Amino acid sequence: MEQTLGKRIVQHRKRLGLTQDQLAEKLGVTAQAVSKWENDQSCPDIAMLPRLAEIFGITTDVLLGSAPDETVHQAEVVNPNEEADSGNHFEFTWDAGRKGSLGFALLVLAVGIQLIIAKVMNYDLSFWNALWPSALLILGATGLFSKFSFVSLGCVLFGGYFLLDRWQLLPFTLGGELIFPIILVVFGVSLLVDAFKKPWKPHFSVNHNGKKKTDYRIDGETFEYSASFGEAEQFISIPRLNRGRISTSFGEYVIDLSGVEELSDSCSLEVSCSFGELTLLVPRRFQVRQTTSTAFAEVGISGHPDSAPDGVICVKANANFGEIAIRYI
Repeated sequence: MEQTLGKRIVQHRKRLGLTQDQLAEKLGVTAQAVSKWENDQSCPDIAMLPRLAEIFGITTDVLLGSAPDETVHQAEVVNPNEEADSGNHFEFTWDAGRKGSLGFALLVLAVGIQLIIAKVMNYDLSFWNALWPSALLILGATGLFSKFSFVSLGCVLFGGYFLLDRWQLLPFTLGGELIFPIILVVFGVSLLVDAFKKPWKPHFSVNHNGKKKTDYRIDGETFEYSASFGEAEQFISIPRLNRGRISTSFGEYVIDLSGVEELSDSCSLEVSCSFGELTLLVPRRFQVRQTTSTAFAEVGISGHPDSAPDGVICVKANANFGEIAIRYI
């Protein structure tokens, strides 16, 4: 039986140990497009064939089935970027991302400026005494930028305190016998807050290739939805809504509230989106009252509710490097 183009794509993708997502990323297409190719529901664009052949390490003729692939597997055994007499080679890379890079840049600037000022003012300030309080302060500030936590707040307070103390700008000084207990109290409050945020009941979440995709659960009149690294649409079906929490990042998501039958008198919804797009679909029979908090992001609302809405949803929208769109339907 003659092998189709789709079957050859599957064969060579699996030979290289690539997933559909990984192959799609290399080609600049969606995983759905690769799936359709492999199931012979569609064919790659003719301009895509040379790139596919290059990734597979074969010729275009072999990919199209017009030439035998007898030597393909032999060619894949040896890494062309590795010398013949070299031993095992390991390469480790790490990218701190935009937030980490900004934090490091601010740290370098803060330490450099302090040392310059100390030199000009003939002030005794060592590199270490400028470095570690600044690092603590910036670490906490970058942590608060993405999500509030008492640990990050503690880092900001203690970093700022020690930095001002080094420059003798404080009218008071905390003794060593007080600093450690205060750190314990801040850390304990953070653990307590995190504990109350967890659900009382166990729940399941979906993971793919080590990345968390979706987590959706309903508990009485409350629902929580979180998603990352993907595209999805979630229909919320709940008889009565009192409180909800939506958190998305790195993707495009749509949350449809059409399945909500009624609202409590104090219905509230916390919505956050980071590095992505989130669309919230609200039935016209409900009215949205929003408060927003943004950082290099946008929160917008389109459409209008009914003249006599059945209830009000208080939406607290928080967007960082993304977009939240609230749309009446």
